[in-house]
This record gives sequence, C-alpha cells and structure tokens, in this order.
Amino acid sequence: ATIDELVPGDSIDGFDLIVAADVLVYFGDIQRLLMNFSELSNGNDEKTSFLIFSCERVDDEIAPPAGWKLQSSGRYAHSKSYVTGVAEQAGYDLVSYEEIVPRMEKGEEVQGHLFAFVTGGSAPEDDYEEVVQTIMEEL
Repeated sequence: ATIDELVPGDSIDGFDLIVAADVLVYFGDIQRLLMNFSELSNGNDEKTSFLIFSCERVDDEIAPPAGWKLQSSGRYAHSKSYVTGVAEQAGYDLVSYEEIVPRMEKGEEVQGHLFAFVTGGSAPEDDYEEVVQTIMEEL
C-alpha cells in the first residue's frame, strides 16, 4: 500500500519521530518504505524530523549487488552502504550509526545495525547527537 492509500487527503501533518525497531528485517528492498517514512515525516526548512531503526547486517564486502539478502532465518539483512544510500535518496541524513546485536539465535549473536537519520531543520549537527542520545535512552 502507498501512503496515499493509507492516509487519504491531507489528514496528517507528519511525525517528528519515526521508530522501527526490528521491522526492516521483514523487507528486502527498503527503498519504497523509506520514501513512505519520508512522506510521513514533518521535516522541513524550519523543523527537524528523526527516523531511527534497526536491521540485521550483512557486511558491504560480502553483500549481494542489491545490498540486501534473504537469510536462512527468513529475515533480511542489509549492508550499511545500501541503507545509507537509500535513506539519502529519500531525503535523510545519517546522524548516528552503531553496530549492534539485536538478538541471539540458537546461541549465536545476530549481527545488526542501528541507524538514526534526520530530515529537514537547520540545527547544528552537534545538536542532533544529543537529541538522538536522549531518544535512545527513552526507548
């Protein structure tokens, strides 16, 4: 479904923060999803909107050309360069990145990453780190 189908007309002003923890693992190609997130964000020249999400990680060196792959677990893993490239195309700027272990599976650590992006606004980049840190502490 598209955003227009889900939210008809101008019934939404947008969101200051979109968080998707352990959601993108169920999507291979995330380009349309991030474009939808961007449309839902209310970031503009005067206001900043944040997008924070986690996904499973495949290293850039071994990632397929698409930048993502379906794993034997049935979940998708994405490379950092693929995610940041798609996010930039959707109008986001990366402000924080961390390699994480989102879960254990069969006694093994699952490799993942945690991204924080912004769109809109004119605050100095240093201010973003403080805001992102505060958001992460609240999650």
